[in-house]
Amino acid sequence: MQINWPLFSGAIFGSSSVLLAAYGAHGLEQVFLTTPKMRIAYGNAVDFQMLHSLLLVILGLTLYIPKFRLPAYLWKTLLLSIILFCMSIYLWVFGGPNWLVRVTPFGGMGFVLSWLMLIRIIWLNSSSD
Repeated sequence: MQINWPLFSGAIFGSSSVLLAAYGAHGLEQVFLTTPKMRIAYGNAVDFQMLHSLLLVILGLTLYIPKFRLPAYLWKTLLLSIILFCMSIYLWVFGGPNWLVRVTPFGGMGFVLSWLMLIRIIWLNSSSD
């Protein structure tokens, strides 16, 4: 049996975004009172992680569509973008060094690149009939 990695990673990141949202709501009140900017950044990270986890799940489901080609570079770029964007914010909020927020834009650029690659893949798959 071969693991559907986009579907699997989407499920892992989706479930962990729920846990991280709950932790942010109940375990980080003091941090957010001290630095309100962190609440916004943390909320964005949780939202972006969930949104892009759902995209990973959808991409994983496309692997079950006959004749639809999903290049691994798309879901791998998306996965790396989640890590760079969201994890850099989480680590920063959890007390990591300030330079971590300089990593976040690379994840954001990866998100944009992933969506653009998806447009290209949809175009290529629709024109191959």
